[in-house]
Amino acid sequence: MELKPGMSAIVTGGASGIGRAISLALAQKGLFVTVLDFSEERGMEVAVLIEKENARFHQDLRIPSSMFIKCDVTNAGDVADGFERHMKMYGSLDICVNSAGIGTPVLFHRDKTDGRSTWRRTIDIDFVAVIECTRLALNAADSAILRSLLASYQASITTHHRHR
Repeated sequence: MELKPGMSAIVTGGASGIGRAISLALAQKGLFVTVLDFSEERGMEVAVLIEKENARFHQDLRIPSSMFIKCDVTNAGDVADGFERHMKMYGSLDICVNSAGIGTPVLFHRDKTDGRSTWRRTIDIDFVAVIECTRLALNAADSAILRSLLASYQASITTHHRHR
């Protein structure tokens, strides 16, 4: 896929590490980037850096070229809200990067807890959240395809009626 200015992306875990690097790399290509992350301070910092990178591509914008949305990817409501706000702002979603991830120093077989703050949390962030974000991204893509098909259909009807 060729990255072009004006495309849009959501990056989970975009406030630090690999997610931050990907967010900034996308901005260097002129993409609008929504950063979903739990860390408000770092997320807002990355959003400002994205805006600076994007200034080269987008003069006189009436919308921000980046948004930070505080999000716990294990909370389906937070994730859905992030995707909804992205779609409302940018109208489409071209790229979804599932970069939120954690590890735990507690070995699975030695964990004496119910795993809620160790292995279960890791699975919720590193696996379940990836599936949920991918599902929402595919739904956003389906919506964009349907809008495009509807627009094409309406244009063909209009053209057909003009030629009658």
